[in-house]
Amino acid sequence: MSQGDTKQSSAATSLSAATEQEQEQAKKALHEFERGNLEHCMGILNKLCSGGHAHDPKVMHNKAVTEYLKSKKMDEFTKSLNHVFSKSHVHMESLAGLEDVDQCVMCYNLALIHVRTRQPFRALALLDKLIQFLEPLEENFTRKILFLTIELFLCTQQPERALGLLTLVDKSLLNGAKQQSPDKDGVKENPAPCETWRVRASVYRALSYLMLKSLKSCRRELKSLVNVSTMSLPVTYLKAHFEHMRGNYRKAVKILSSAPNPTSSDSYPSIYYNNMAVLHFHMKKPHLAAFYLRKASQENASRTGYTDDIASEFTSDHYDTSLPNIMLYNMGVSLLHCAKPKPAFECLIQSVHAFPSNPRLWLRLAECCIMLHKKSNDNDRDLSKRLSVIQGSVGSGVHRKILLGSSVSSSRCASSDRPSLPSPSLEFASLALSNALTLLTEFTKDKAAPSEADVGESGEMKTEVKLMPAMPSAPMRCSEVHNLHCSVLASSAYVALCLNNCVMALEYSSALLKRPRLSGAHRYLGHMYKAEALVALDHIADAVQHLNPEAVSEISCAFPEHSQEQGDKNGDEPGESRAACALYPWYPADLSTAKALMQYNLASAHAIRDEQDKALQNLSMSMQTVGLPLPAQMYYLKLYLELMDGRKKTVHNIIKEHFGHVTPSRP
Repeated sequence: MSQGDTKQSSAATSLSAATEQEQEQAKKALHEFERGNLEHCMGILNKLCSGGHAHDPKVMHNKAVTEYLKSKKMDEFTKSLNHVFSKSHVHMESLAGLEDVDQCVMCYNLALIHVRTRQPFRALALLDKLIQFLEPLEENFTRKILFLTIELFLCTQQPERALGLLTLVDKSLLNGAKQQSPDKDGVKENPAPCETWRVRASVYRALSYLMLKSLKSCRRELKSLVNVSTMSLPVTYLKAHFEHMRGNYRKAVKILSSAPNPTSSDSYPSIYYNNMAVLHFHMKKPHLAAFYLRKASQENASRTGYTDDIASEFTSDHYDTSLPNIMLYNMGVSLLHCAKPKPAFECLIQSVHAFPSNPRLWLRLAECCIMLHKKSNDNDRDLSKRLSVIQGSVGSGVHRKILLGSSVSSSRCASSDRPSLPSPSLEFASLALSNALTLLTEFTKDKAAPSEADVGESGEMKTEVKLMPAMPSAPMRCSEVHNLHCSVLASSAYVALCLNNCVMALEYSSALLKRPRLSGAHRYLGHMYKAEALVALDHIADAVQHLNPEAVSEISCAFPEHSQEQGDKNGDEPGESRAACALYPWYPADLSTAKALMQYNLASAHAIRDEQDKALQNLSMSMQTVGLPLPAQMYYLKLYLELMDGRKKTVHNIIKEHFGHVTPSRP
């Protein structure tokens, strides 16, 4: 998508109703433009304007293009182009009245303006209409239109449409179906070698297959690409991306490390460090990933000649996929897995303006708030938590009394009076999760369920693939959207319980349990959260039905279709598939501990119903499985049940064994 190539095409227009001398001047202006002599070109165009062509749309357009290349002022160029459209009686939005080849060049430049101002959907709307007028256009200009459209399809994560257009390119252009034709001046433009366009099309096709997660087709395309092309930098990065998608992270690192050094001062060093960070993150090395992202940020800041002359406000269809925003997003996710929720929140909140329609981003923001509220479930075993069970004692001798603590959940994140403000609080987490649910619900409302095989053996699309854009990450298939929806519902239920909103917690957990193909971890959390909400709403009998430890058979984070998709559909060997375990460890880590914690909750429910015998029985079994040190909540419940049964001696023994610093000198 070279800006210089585009302006040369727009300058290559001839005057209508002009003398032979003026035609010669137009050719000379084109020659000076192609040589880069913008001053001489502007002087010739000014002479044409003074000669009676001041209102000729072609001269006005070429003059606007030349002035833009001299000043780089996008706003003035946009105004000039709008004026040219009005003189040509062409409506910009609908392209009504478009009937001239030269007007197609103007529309192409308008599409490039939208690309430069990061409005890809508006650019695509123009290019889709331009494709209807490809027949009279010269071959090189047709290729530019088609390849720009394909690139925008990939940038907006529409790989299925990109593949459809690539099929058209192969049939009509790259196979020589369309012959080169001279322009109106009788001058043939030297097109780029056809092989260069073939390689470019092959790269785009491989990228499309990667977005569709069709690794068989991508492997076949990469083999043909390596055979016809040298191992250039883009091809090397493409192979590394392919190995990353297969789960061969070490091999991908080796390929990236062997990449040739870039010959120009561009963004490749930043891209290299960013990609290395992503690979090490998936290798469960988030601290090393954060290190590489800092290196990428330093390289990006030290790039010579880096300017951003785009001064436009962001609208609903803006997608700022610039490298700094991608690195901010990646840094936020890496810091979150480094258990640093506050700096992670600061990084992620800065990338919201660039990727507001990414539900994963809103979930990560909520997870930062949740981690700041409670870092891990295993924290309840900490000494500080266990010491809070006994707050101290008053009196002395036989009159000494022990003071029990109130609870272990009294501390909360600092709440904000305005939860819409970006602060890492539970209130903001609730708002972020609500945004994620809205985005996911809108997608699932309009999209059908995914098919089992969307891409055939030869790479053609069998059925239309339903993908949800998730910039800067890869687009999500319907199964991935379903999995993300389950995670958002589970987090929403937890946040609602922390905010004492038991009605919403019951609604979220019920919706989670109704989802098909739940992972073991989500099903377990759904029953736990729903039971806790029912207990808070005084529906204890219903809560007990959800607290059956024998019904817990799995707590894996992998979804039922995960292994089949990775092995069967993608054709990977077992050793090459992605790891099914979670990137961040969570507690409970094994099935027996999960059953024991559910048994503790069942004991709490029986205690509330004054069923002390059942409560003590379930609590004793739970304590034996969990092992020492016990979570603080179990000490609370054990002391409560023993006191309710009047066994003071047993209470003294428990306090003496586990809280000896406050034990009386004599019983």
